[in-house]
Amino acid sequence: MPYLIGQDSGLRFELRDFDIIGRNQDASVRLPDAGVSRQHASIQQIDGLHWLTDLGSANGSFINDVAVTMPTVLRHGDRVRLGSVALSYESDVPVPDVAPAEDVGLQTLFMPAQTSRLTLLVGDLCGFTSISEKISAEQVAALLREFYASCEQILCSRGAVIDKFLGDGVFAYWRGDDAATRARATECARLLSRPADTPVRRILRESMGLEVRCNVGLHVGEVAMGGLGRGISTAVGEAVNTAFRVEGLTRKLEAPIAASDAFVAGWPEGESQYRPAGIHPIKGYAQPISVWVAV
Repeated sequence: MPYLIGQDSGLRFELRDFDIIGRNQDASVRLPDAGVSRQHASIQQIDGLHWLTDLGSANGSFINDVAVTMPTVLRHGDRVRLGSVALSYESDVPVPDVAPAEDVGLQTLFMPAQTSRLTLLVGDLCGFTSISEKISAEQVAALLREFYASCEQILCSRGAVIDKFLGDGVFAYWRGDDAATRARATECARLLSRPADTPVRRILRESMGLEVRCNVGLHVGEVAMGGLGRGISTAVGEAVNTAFRVEGLTRKLEAPIAASDAFVAGWPEGESQYRPAGIHPIKGYAQPISVWVAV
């Protein structure tokens, strides 16, 4: 059974399929330390492996002194530091070689196996960090479970491949960029961005006045497809960076769905579903890009 063990306290925390780590009373891995956020990080078990995700904590999460900026697999003996608390991960489950924690899309982590033209979708729960500070750890875990299940139902049923979940976000793609594929991506974006009537969201809406929404960014481009290690693959490249940046512009544009000019270009039917929203600079790029928002 996998455990987290406090290096100073010696406390052992048995890991389940999904755990919230934080100083909240109801966190499944409770660390009552001032340097630990109320909902600091999560650990999710996927196909026998445990993945650590930082949940927007104030002081960060680290594995072997490397900052966790995307979901990162844990290996036996890893040193996990959350704020000022140090733990070790113990498990007898063998783990394939996996690249260290890096921000998806910001760095090429492997030699590409092949290059494909993809339709890309990035979704992100708006204001998740501030919302998580107002609700219990159990509610945070339930909210993320609902979000993941909703993404799988909406995206996979419409032909998308979910590349990964990133805490409160999702990155998915379709192979190709024909009109039908862009229409499916737009349909998924609309479904993900609308207020969901799931049990946890309903409780937050009715009892606390909190509306949990998902913003979506869409893009089309050439992407390198390959592996980060045995059995683990992902999509990386400049187009992935751009998709994440387009989603980030939804806050500035005050629009739930934003699409790059590349997504709308060459798709006449799309011009009736989107309107121009101007040219905007994006982080890490010298040239600004033209952006559209859904109507």
